[in-house]
Amino acid sequence: MKKTTKLTSQAIQNGELSLSNIEQAFRTNRRFDAFRPSVTALLAQKDVRFLPEASSPSFLEKGKGTPTQIPGDPLSVYWSDLRKLRPTSRQEEFILARSIALLRDVIYNLLLENPTATGLAVVQEHLSPYSDVLKKIKDEKIEFTRRRPKSAILSRLQQRLSELRVIQNALVDRNLHLVPTLAGRYKGIGVPWEDLIQEGNASLLRAVERFDYLQGIRFASYANWWIQQGILHALSFQSRTVRLPVYLAQALHRVRNAQANHEDLLSASELSKLVGVSEDRVNRALDADRNCLSIERPSSHSDDSNFRDQLPDLHETILPGTPSNEELKDSLEDLLNRLPSREALVLRLRFGLTEDGKTQTLEEVRQVLGVSRERVRQLQSQALRRLKNPTPLKKLAKFA
Repeated sequence: MKKTTKLTSQAIQNGELSLSNIEQAFRTNRRFDAFRPSVTALLAQKDVRFLPEASSPSFLEKGKGTPTQIPGDPLSVYWSDLRKLRPTSRQEEFILARSIALLRDVIYNLLLENPTATGLAVVQEHLSPYSDVLKKIKDEKIEFTRRRPKSAILSRLQQRLSELRVIQNALVDRNLHLVPTLAGRYKGIGVPWEDLIQEGNASLLRAVERFDYLQGIRFASYANWWIQQGILHALSFQSRTVRLPVYLAQALHRVRNAQANHEDLLSASELSKLVGVSEDRVNRALDADRNCLSIERPSSHSDDSNFRDQLPDLHETILPGTPSNEELKDSLEDLLNRLPSREALVLRLRFGLTEDGKTQTLEEVRQVLGVSRERVRQLQSQALRRLKNPTPLKKLAKFA
């Protein structure tokens, strides 16, 4: 309790809570839980700056002895900046993650203290849709009024949102080195490497939003999964004309790598054992490994025709004077009307000549007519014999 009071007193006196102040307090989950309520209340009530070092170059970059490269094109600038960044240690990752959780508590408490629509709009503008703060607000169904917010609370809310963004960016920047390493595994398979890095960076932002320090794993290990999923998602959508599901694109990539490491052509069962995927999925991945060709591409002939012109027409050509299906339907209906009513009904039910077009069995027709199955068969045979007479056959001959 004395340490907590001392920490808050120093923060009020200095006007800030720096990394050196919170390093011991945020070192473990137990210590953090003890300091969390008082620090949250302090940041919600006082205009004390929190972790100002997060935006300084000395916190993000390596020492001055790091060699620099004169940048040329934008990609060179990116690589030059990336080489300056310093990876986070395990302790730094958890301090930053706990700081993010603390600021989210402060932002939530400030919204509860003055629940106005203006304050909610400010929070929604700064936070990701996946933020825990917005999810908590939605789950608890907090009602926000349209009255004017208190200027002091609104100003402090904007300050904490700005600090939250700076700390999240610091955690992202110091882990950007993870992206090119993972993206390099998927080079040359349909999407430029620079685009894969961009997708990985976007996924790294998602990882910061979803990271839970209470799980006890490093942020780098957690972010690796998100980065890989973002890259695979990009490959699934952008590398092919016909999109593959992400799981199938991942299986195809693993199958390709396994096959590339062997001189001989491997069977599906051998590939299945190597990549740890079922043989059925390997076969599906191999079937999906096809290139899409445009039918508008020029043909190999010397003329200006394209490939579409060389394809045969598989549809049956209807010659002039050919009777239509409507005419056939009208002719059948006319012949059925000339039959005895029960025989006509049997043919309609048995051959699907009703409105629903459903064919029925002898048993189903028997239930409709209330007779035996044998009697239904007899009625059907009689009706068909009548239709084989010369006059009906002559009328149906043109449809043969």
